[in-house]
Amino acid sequence: MSRATKSWAGAFLATAVVGGLTAMAIPGQSVAAAAEDEAAATVIASGLKNPRDVAIQSDGSILVAESGSGPATACTEPGSQCLGFTGSIYRVKGTSKGRVVTGLPSKMIVRADGSNVIAGANEVQYTGSRSYRVTYSLSGTATSRAALGTGAAPLGTLAIAKGAILGDLAAHESSVNPDGAEVLSNPQRSVEVGGDHLVTDAAGNTLLRVGPDGTVRTEFAFPRNGDAEAVPTGIVKGADGAYYISDMSGIRTGLGRIWRWQPGYDPTVFTTGLTGVIDLAVRPDGNLVALSYATGDTVSEPGTGALTLIDKTTGALTPISAGTTLNLPTGLDIAPNGDIYVTNNTLSNSGELLRLQVS
Repeated sequence: MSRATKSWAGAFLATAVVGGLTAMAIPGQSVAAAAEDEAAATVIASGLKNPRDVAIQSDGSILVAESGSGPATACTEPGSQCLGFTGSIYRVKGTSKGRVVTGLPSKMIVRADGSNVIAGANEVQYTGSRSYRVTYSLSGTATSRAALGTGAAPLGTLAIAKGAILGDLAAHESSVNPDGAEVLSNPQRSVEVGGDHLVTDAAGNTLLRVGPDGTVRTEFAFPRNGDAEAVPTGIVKGADGAYYISDMSGIRTGLGRIWRWQPGYDPTVFTTGLTGVIDLAVRPDGNLVALSYATGDTVSEPGTGALTLIDKTTGALTPISAGTTLNLPTGLDIAPNGDIYVTNNTLSNSGELLRLQVS
């Protein structure tokens, strides 16, 4: 795969060029023709700046990581990058909503056509005492990050917002390059495992473990799917205690996979037949829901987003009607009552948080 295509596949929210993506037959599980559920969609928050993941907390509050809008004065030269501090953490609790943390690093990347995309806060969890743990995307290397100055240091890491860096995923990718392909890091999602954290690196094609001392090690590198990079994204702990990890497989139609992994064993493909899966969540009944960032197979025509129910036993796929058009959604979580929360219009400063009440 060419450098340009690898860069797009591994850093799908923050790159410029891809060519030659063609529709392919959908392998694996078949998708039912009719939607499993119909949902009523409500906009919970709007005007979000490049929102990424959404996370429901134990107190019922909802957090959204906003990557921000880059610097106050945008860079414009194709291929250039520039840094601002417009990233935020947005919180909804009942009727109260607003940003609880602002001023987080926000990197603007200018595409070859002059348009831009943003890297920054990608996922957030509350850790207590007004402290938030953030997974930061990067779409770059430790060297390209350093060129932006010390303020860019949290990018490509797992860190406390405006605090300590817990693990430097970009430095690990730059020094180890576990998949042996292009050196590029773009951390996506994390889960806590005891005192450790497991983190997917979409550009590194890896699942990484961050220890309490900041040590980063590779759990495994995901294999290519034919000629497509794996591009791992969402990770959740299933009802059976195993971890389920989605991969985008280059947003090739029907090639997206869900992996099942138990520590101490090799990961196995649980199901396939999806397209562009960017996040996963577990329903109260233990079944999985996958969020597709796009269902088309070209950058110029990405198609709409989608939600898919995944049977926890068989891996069978069934569409879920979102009750509205999903436009480049990136974040997914499910409340204890079964309501689905999704971030929508996420490559803009007019992002939304949607609640989908499934009947």
